[in-house]
Amino acid sequence: MAVNNVNGRSQAFNDLYATQGMAESNNNEMSLDDFWQLMAAQLQYQDMTNPMSNSEMMNQMTQMATMNAMTQVSNAIANFGVVTNNLSQVTLTSYSIGMIGREVTVATMDENGKVNGEKKGIVTGVDLTGGQSVYIDGEKYSLSQIMSAGEVPKTEKPDTEQPDTEKPDTGDGES
Repeated sequence: MAVNNVNGRSQAFNDLYATQGMAESNNNEMSLDDFWQLMAAQLQYQDMTNPMSNSEMMNQMTQMATMNAMTQVSNAIANFGVVTNNLSQVTLTSYSIGMIGREVTVATMDENGKVNGEKKGIVTGVDLTGGQSVYIDGEKYSLSQIMSAGEVPKTEKPDTEQPDTEKPDTGDGES
């Protein structure tokens, strides 16, 4: 910063500084353009008897470039989250609509939210507001209550008998 009045530049700098101090910013972030303007003003109005060192200038430029890169990465991550959420909603909506006309089995629940049985029926409608739901015989069920879709064969429970512990006959005559 200029200490002495060199060709009226000190007064011009003070006027510029006062104007910038009164201006209200829409955000509290410093943009790369703001940085370059400050760097140019700093170089223009520096004390000629004690100029800024090259290493100090490079250090400031490196810090600003690093902050700019971090901001861009942060913005990219935020945008990725929005895109992922939108894609998830589209997928869920497509799945819900695809259930119309299909036979499904849903878990029925009591007033405490515990499963107390199941119901089989054809999906006649889909509610896409809030949490997606399907309608079967005029009753609303959450997508998370769908247990199966289509004709699912019943699986038999495996026998609980103990496996045979005898050694198989190897054909060598030894037992």
